[in-house]
Amino acid sequence: MRDLFDESTGNRAFIDLLRTVGILQVVLFHVIHGIVRFAPSDSIPHIIDRLPGWMNVAWQAYGVDVIFVVSAFLLTWSLLLEHQETNGISVRRYYVRRLSRILPLYYIALVAFALGQGNDLWQIVTSALFVGYIVSDYNVIPVGWSMEVMILYYLALPWIVILLTKIGRPMLWLSLALVATALWRLVYMTGQPEDPTRLFLTMVETKTASPAGFELYFRPWFRLPAFLMGSLMAYLLIGDHIRATVKPPFITVGLMLLILWLPVQDQNSWAYQVLSSTAWAAYWALAPVIFAWAFAFFVLWGLLRGRDNPWRIAKPLRVFSTNIFAVYLFHMPFLAVAAIGVFMTTDLNLLANATVYHVLGVFVVTAGLTYLFAWPVTRFIEQPLQNWVRLRLK
Repeated sequence: MRDLFDESTGNRAFIDLLRTVGILQVVLFHVIHGIVRFAPSDSIPHIIDRLPGWMNVAWQAYGVDVIFVVSAFLLTWSLLLEHQETNGISVRRYYVRRLSRILPLYYIALVAFALGQGNDLWQIVTSALFVGYIVSDYNVIPVGWSMEVMILYYLALPWIVILLTKIGRPMLWLSLALVATALWRLVYMTGQPEDPTRLFLTMVETKTASPAGFELYFRPWFRLPAFLMGSLMAYLLIGDHIRATVKPPFITVGLMLLILWLPVQDQNSWAYQVLSSTAWAAYWALAPVIFAWAFAFFVLWGLLRGRDNPWRIAKPLRVFSTNIFAVYLFHMPFLAVAAIGVFMTTDLNLLANATVYHVLGVFVVTAGLTYLFAWPVTRFIEQPLQNWVRLRLK
């Protein structure tokens, strides 16, 4: 399996494409929810009615789960290859590479947002230590909650791999951990007093997450399934436990599409007519777990296919992957700029007239402006800082 990412396979381009799709879904998710959040409350049902069904894919933030699965897989894969080649893992080298990748640009973003928002010292310190959503309910950076989940898992990952090499049966233990986190989510969700049928609708109508919705979405301990599935996928491949198939994974793709296109934002949709309160509780608890599982097996199929039928993916379809960190950290301010440009006003009341063309317009402008900002940031700030840190700490 060492040849999995040989240039001849095109698998690097395949991974880049997936990460590009993931980050663009995140941007589109924030565009739709940004418009809904600032539009007059009584106009929200009309905005929902005007948006076509294919846009259901943008109402739930599964793009971030795509990024989580892919990142966990790549990091676990590199650790497993290192262990195969050296019979050990250099935790220090791993930390230098990971922290030099994340910390410089993260702290630049932290300072920029703190200055712009006027955050207090406690918020800045907890955000800097990646514990904002552990000790409180806030991170200075708008997408900082996900950075906290990522850094905590990345810090633990080499020790997890080392432990699994000592106790054996890594796929069994990772599978048990995945089941445990799924059950944890389910037990939490079924034990909440709020009506699970209203969990997402409450957020749309009140523009604030419900208590259960907040917990399941933001807390690090509830967001582990995607990371565990990414690591499990690496073990499946490294041990050659899964074989390539000439047929696309229709079942996993079907599961992903079912979750992505469920009209959770529309209380008049078939979903709210058919699904019971118990079914909705199970959905909110288990949908991210099922999505991570299905997406991981789709990625497995893609990587194995690339070995026999190399991918040919055009570079423009994967350009956001190269600058994904800067795009992710800084796209939110450009959303506001794009909205002003597309709606040609700062009057929030006019957001009530939002149509699919407005949403797509804001999305395209946001993505374009963010990329124009992210490219030089990546090239002239992020990469030089990474190289400087790695040179000093090698």
